[in-house]
Formats: sequence, structure tokens, C-alpha cells
Amino acid sequence: MVVTGRRWGACAALTAALLVGACSTTPSTPVAGPGEYVVQTGDTLYRIAQRHGRTTAEIARWNQIKDPDQLEAGQVLRVVPPGGAATGAATPLPRSSGSGSGGSAEKAKPAPAPRERDPVVPPASRRSDWGWPTQGAVIAGFNGNSNKGLDIGGSSGEPVHAIGAGSVAATETMRGYGSVIMVDHGGSYMSIYTNVGTVGVKQGQRVQRGQKIAEIGPAEGGRAKLHFEIRYRGKAVDPRLYLPAK
Repeated sequence: MVVTGRRWGACAALTAALLVGACSTTPSTPVAGPGEYVVQTGDTLYRIAQRHGRTTAEIARWNQIKDPDQLEAGQVLRVVPPGGAATGAATPLPRSSGSGSGGSAEKAKPAPAPRERDPVVPPASRRSDWGWPTQGAVIAGFNGNSNKGLDIGGSSGEPVHAIGAGSVAATETMRGYGSVIMVDHGGSYMSIYTNVGTVGVKQGQRVQRGQKIAEIGPAEGGRAKLHFEIRYRGKAVDPRLYLPAK
């Protein structure tokens, strides 16, 4: 689901980043402090988590989000662990060089927010509890740049399966990707399925390994395919290092 206005509604393109319209009462614009983020129109919980190298579960837990439909444009979210960012407290005023109240003191400045580091990915290992999303041949492999996952050949309408147990973090439509399904497997790992047609799951639904969640969409550029990714804390990793060898 994607934020539209004040509620998550119909899905929009990934590049949608519209400013929140002012209400008739013209409220003050929310300001994000260190370790915080102001939700924009077009945002989803997954996009916010990915942008900050977090998981949707972490963002939801730190902000007590039980229902993603309650996410609102203009809402201020914590995007770092509690106690994991500068508080923004003012630094102490320097002592005046004068003799008392007659001297001047520089105005205190808030401490800058620490720069977030890229997530450190643990050494890859094949997961015995994961399987391939479809049985087609890999026609384009992971390189970390132009391809952040695998393109797996198939036929339009062919089943797409969840690689492992998890919770559906998002189902939406993105420009250039078609329908997209994102499954949170816990442990900061998420699988992403794009170029799918019929979607058979809903956001928040629990799925199991091998469960059909969608079908491969129509052929693009002469061949139907599934684009599949695995991400660790938002960072793309090579799926072939985690899935069973084939």
C-alpha cells in the first residue's frame, strides 16, 4: 500500500514524492530531528525502511505501528533504534571572556546527527529453510549494480512461490517493475518478487515456504520472467548464495 493524502490507498509509482497539501488551518510543517524521518506522500513502510537500511519490522516496532493503514503523510517516524541517535540537545554555552553578564556568549548549536553506516552483511550461507521462487533458468544474474537480483525465465501465468516462511510486508505497483510483492523473513532479510501478474496474497499475511503468492506477469521484451531479489537490511545480496544450489 502507498500513502495517498492522509491514508495508505491505491498504489503509486516509486518516484512519486509529492508534498503534503496544506490544510485549511495551515498547520506548521513537521520537522524531523536526529534519527527521525517525516513521511511523504507516496511513501510506504518498506520504502522508508529500505532508505534507512532498516527492516519494516524494526520501523514498526520503534514507532508502535500496528496497522500500516494508519501511516499518514507528515507523520514523524523514528528510523534508528531508541538511544541510537544524537538527541539534538544543545551544547553547553562557553564561558564569557568578560567579567560576568557583560560578556557575550555564542549561541548553542544542536549536535549533528551521526551519519548512518551501510549495513554490514553477514557471510552468506545457503538456507535449508529457503527454496527457489520458480523453477525456470536464470537468464540474468546478480551484479550489485545494474541487476540487484536474478531474472528467472518462465511463462506468463506460471506460479511464483514464497522462498520461505515470513510475513508479506507490501504488495504494490512500481513503475518499471509492475506488481511487486515483498516478504519479510525476519533476521533483517526480505525477499522481493517483481514482474508478477496476478497477486494472491495481502499485506500482513503470513506465508510459508513454497506457498503460491503470485503468477509471472506478461512477457516484456519478448520473454516472460520473474525478477527476484534478496535484501539484508535493505542492501541487495546475491540470491544464489542463499538459495539451494541448482
